[in-house]
Amino acid sequence: MRESAFQTLEEQDAWTLHLQEIFQTLEIPAGTLADNVSASVAMYCRQFHPQGVQRADLVLLIARAFCAVNDRAAAERVLASQQPHNRHVARWLDILSELHYFPQLLPYFSLGVIRPADWAGARLDRMWTLDFSRLVLSEAEKHEMMLYRTIRAIVDHLYVFWDASGGEGVLGLKGLASFNVESGSAKKQTLTQSDDLLKYISDLLLQQQTPRGWLAVPSLMNLDL
Repeated sequence: MRESAFQTLEEQDAWTLHLQEIFQTLEIPAGTLADNVSASVAMYCRQFHPQGVQRADLVLLIARAFCAVNDRAAAERVLASQQPHNRHVARWLDILSELHYFPQLLPYFSLGVIRPADWAGARLDRMWTLDFSRLVLSEAEKHEMMLYRTIRAIVDHLYVFWDASGGEGVLGLKGLASFNVESGSAKKQTLTQSDDLLKYISDLLLQQQTPRGWLAVPSLMNLDL
């Protein structure tokens, strides 16, 4: 019993020190608010990420925690320190303040695989970018069958973005060509063509129209062209 309590205190101290160092790096002033944010982030990480958290994930968690206490200035400072989030800080502030399904999307958000977009003349809340060039795949996942499963697992997280608009929106795709080469080969070998991937993702979106009650289907844009 005592040993368990001692270990918990050790974990708390370790998280406290680590977060204090990050806050100093981000020039977030010490104080009661910072202490409360640090405590909430530490509690979340101990509960959901007992094996540890990548720094990119942790920075985004900190930004979300500051959004939760309505300190958007601190959240903005945190987001401005990290790429590619510093390109769309205002949009990220809205996303982190509103999303209830954030935990499932955290790994993709922090890597920049899924991020907001800002094309002229379009509704910002309906536009997203899916950047495959930022996706880290294992050797097993680079085989065609596993590749399609991986893509579906990611796209399955995106549907909720367009529920409020009845399916109206745009999904921009980047880095499709990154799937066309087999790592380590003496000669580059095609795994799957960009057009095949576009058709596959288009079909996934279309399949959601009836079950989700969408009146439209999100449009796809190949941003590599």
